[in-house]
Amino acid sequence: MKYIKVIRISGAYFAREFEKGKKSRKAKKIREVDEETVAEQFLEGDAVVEVIFEDLDREPIEISKESDKELIKKYLGSKFFEN
Repeated sequence: MKYIKVIRISGAYFAREFEKGKKSRKAKKIREVDEETVAEQFLEGDAVVEVIFEDLDREPIEISKESDKELIKKYLGSKFFEN
């Protein structure tokens, strides 16, 4: 499952993209998701998080469970580590 973390000046939030039917005006729908849900899926190894910087001209970063621990800690937080 692929989640998105949007980082902007006013804060950050997690979201998930959904593909809609072909007859729909907008092909994708984005819904906000609770951080605990994303952390749970991430720790199980079922999720990848794409970090998007909304207000900066930086390329998105894709983070999985196998990514560098410092990268996970910096962009996702301590909830995304196994205890």
